[in-house]
Amino acid sequence: MRELRNPSMITVFLIALFITAVVLAPFAPGWITTTRDGFDALARQKERNEENKSTLAASVPSQIAPWLATQARTMTEATGPLEWNAVSFDDGPCDIANLSQLPAGKYSEAIVQTCGSFNDIQLRYSGSCFRASTCNIPDAAKTEIARAMDLVWIAFADAGFVLSYSQEEQQLFP
Repeated sequence: MRELRNPSMITVFLIALFITAVVLAPFAPGWITTTRDGFDALARQKERNEENKSTLAASVPSQIAPWLATQARTMTEATGPLEWNAVSFDDGPCDIANLSQLPAGKYSEAIVQTCGSFNDIQLRYSGSCFRASTCNIPDAAKTEIARAMDLVWIAFADAGFVLSYSQEEQQLFP
């Protein structure tokens, strides 16, 4: 503390602080923008997670296919590891205890197979989306995800399930 009481030391310290501020000032807007973008991405991910949580509790068989479709879209469009690994396909609707409660048949087999496929795809391609700056989901992963979902949608339709429409969609079909 004694050195700072010396007027020349205070002057040197203030000049150094001013020079540092002048040199770093041009970078501040970029840092602020990057920080804001990061917080926006986290907020979007939180919203997605909240949407997923509301459907995770649902063990109604007809709701598992749309939930899987949402997860497939999230993984296919992932721009970072939080989106790629947003859901564990060992838990929630894909948990073995939940899957064992599904009625036996083609649909439940397709769900079990797709949960396993998504888990496998997520693990195999996780290196492609380890960091947000280098997250690039390979086309092979996207193709595998689409094929797995095709099996589910075929079984979904065969089981007699239909997707519900929103109010806006219902108005399109009088």
